[in-house]
Amino acid sequence: MASLAGMFYLFPAVLPITNGNVLKTFLIGLVSLIVGLYFVTDLAPYFTQAAHDVFVKTGDAAVKIPEGFQGGALDFASSIFSWCIFHLIYNFKYVGSAVLVAIALIMAIYNRTRIVKEAKANSNN
Repeated sequence: MASLAGMFYLFPAVLPITNGNVLKTFLIGLVSLIVGLYFVTDLAPYFTQAAHDVFVKTGDAAVKIPEGFQGGALDFASSIFSWCIFHLIYNFKYVGSAVLVAIALIMAIYNRTRIVKEAKANSNN
């Protein structure tokens, strides 16, 4: 239930992209929300199994999902990043993990070179 409240925070995040245009914000937010719900639906069996495993180990009623229902988390699973990360690791194991590490290293190197370039440009001024 808690993640239901968080799903509408997507709309203010879209505002800078649309320059405050309410109609564009609504349409982009709505499409993103619908796509995100498909991601949540795709990951629901895995969330349900994880919750079941926790319930079996701890007996904590807070994680018990009734028979015939599936659980999900809108705040986590509706993101394309978390969906891609999960499927890369779950389906491709070590290769998926290596791909994620390579992407992270490339992004870190790119960011570092950008920071150094910016610092040089600022020190010359």
